Amino acid sequence: MKKNLLAVAVGSLVALPGAAMADAKIYGKFNVGLDGQQDEIGLDSKATSTTWRLQDQNDSSRIGVKGTQDIGMADMSVIYQLEYGINPDGSDTNAFTQRNIFVGLKGDYGIGKVGKFDTPIKETGVKADQFNDESIGDDKNLMVGETRANNMIQYSTPKLADLVTVTVAVAPGEGRQAVDDTKDGDTGVADTYYASAEFEQGIFYGALAYAGHEAGSLKFDGATAGVDIIRATGFVKLIDALEIGAIYQQATGIDQANGGKTANGSDAKEKTGLASIAYTFDAFKFKAEYGQTKGDLTDIKRTEMAFGVDYKLSKALTAQVYYINYEDKNRTVNMISDPTTDSYGVGLVFNF
Repeated sequence: MKKNLLAVAVGSLVALPGAAMADAKIYGKFNVGLDGQQDEIGLDSKATSTTWRLQDQNDSSRIGVKGTQDIGMADMSVIYQLEYGINPDGSDTNAFTQRNIFVGLKGDYGIGKVGKFDTPIKETGVKADQFNDESIGDDKNLMVGETRANNMIQYSTPKLADLVTVTVAVAPGEGRQAVDDTKDGDTGVADTYYASAEFEQGIFYGALAYAGHEAGSLKFDGATAGVDIIRATGFVKLIDALEIGAIYQQATGIDQANGGKTANGSDAKEKTGLASIAYTFDAFKFKAEYGQTKGDLTDIKRTEMAFGVDYKLSKALTAQVYYINYEDKNRTVNMISDPTTDSYGVGLVFNF
């Protein structure tokens, strides 16, 4: 059914008059990897002995339609995107899954949009994560906040003083059980809220972002109903070849049962630090990443080490070789103390 609906949607767009399609683009991405994985932690395959798989890397293959349409009023345009996840290896029972889907207005006063899409917290971390969408290297396995959220209402300013872009977003809870009170419901417009400020000047990018009452649990410090997150990101590109990135994040859990506190009266918190570096030489890109998340209450500490080489075969096609390791200290999973997950393999990424 989903496959038929997407075919109808794309077919309808293609059938539109030329003027309406002038600024529309059909695009996509194939991201396929041959991956050997031993996963004691349970991040992906859950195989405790090395198992090889042909897979869609990090569920990131996609097809979509996006574009703009001038509405002939105050230099404003409608913007839209319909993006669906696909699985090139055929193992997914769902032919298509929802990704970024929105409609909005763009003009001299900024961009407003509504729908389902990556939150401001997630958007600010992309530049610093060199292993985004590569096997299990994506930083969603290291920290919370990597969310594509429903019911989003968002506004972004134009670049102020040619330096700073400010984004605010809210999402109504639509009657869900309140993340901070089991006896109440989230029925307002801004039950979850976000804000970010992004600074770009020449070779430097910096961002500060906040999420309030985002539904979901911490990684290690308890099955919280919601989290508050603050994230700082820095990224610099030197001599057109050297890239250095860093993320620092603190996530605080919200517990429904005891006024936002954990049972012992202390906030459940997780602190994350991530650093990455990449160097481009001709068609090669050599990259490495190290990250760590530590839970304050449980004392569990997850570390990530990742190494990889990208080789650009053409503007649209990239081959990859990678090795990624995670280790959970002070944790037991399926009677394995301090479990580890290793992933190594080759990948092929094609954008169109």
